[in-house]
Amino acid sequence: MKTKSSILVLVILLIIQGCSLEHKYAVEFARNTSKRNILVFTATTVDKSNLKTYLLDSLENVTDNNKDSLLLVNSDFLNDINDSLFLANYNLGYLKTLKSLGLNVFTSDNVTDFLERDTNNYRINIAQVQLEETLYDYRDEMEIYGDNYYHDFALNSVYLNSWFEVSKYDKHDESKRYVYFATDFATDIPDGKFDYDIFSRKVRYMYNIDSLKVENIYEFAYYTGGEFAMFTFDLLLNSELNNKVPESERTNYWSFDPENGVFYPAGEDRLVPMDK
Repeated sequence: MKTKSSILVLVILLIIQGCSLEHKYAVEFARNTSKRNILVFTATTVDKSNLKTYLLDSLENVTDNNKDSLLLVNSDFLNDINDSLFLANYNLGYLKTLKSLGLNVFTSDNVTDFLERDTNNYRINIAQVQLEETLYDYRDEMEIYGDNYYHDFALNSVYLNSWFEVSKYDKHDESKRYVYFATDFATDIPDGKFDYDIFSRKVRYMYNIDSLKVENIYEFAYYTGGEFAMFTFDLLLNSELNNKVPESERTNYWSFDPENGVFYPAGEDRLVPMDK
């Protein structure tokens, strides 16, 4: 969850409070989450792809039919990940965060209870979860006495991609399902600094790398599940605002910060509709 300074929170709060109609309905939505029922079909499988295709250059007997399996076998992380444990962490993070926001959350174990609810029903299907192993290009740079110095890294990284089917559910008239996408990634963590020798006027770059490990990816799964649950909450919030606030008065796609009880512009941190 993002941490914000008290000054930033105050500024953001003042911004949305100035948009009185948006603010009114946003607060109303956040205060009445217990009246909203969410049926979640959690992810049951995870697709894995190793995008480090340069590995094929050192492998023999590579054909189009076996290159994906060879890449997976020779991956640094994917082949060692236990799918069941990964999905358990991801689904737990997603469900736990939705519940922490006050929503009534139902799963496939209690569909009957969900169907007995008459209003404010939503159905969410985590249709696909994908892990992609690749390299992430990162540059650390610094200006020293007017000259620019940099050091480039090719960091090991794993992307977690998810697709969500979301619909407002009515037992008499099931609404259209909309598909949304979200992604995040974990990488090695470099810790470096430029050292300038004032006598020789030479610059050295010294660094350590906290390497990404399989256990980090399990933690990442839980964190990202919670992150995507927040995105889901924001989607429902903004859908409500779209229905109640005239388009001419909508100013932002808002995200909710439950820790501080305020709303702020979400930027790119959101579920992205796949039909656009």
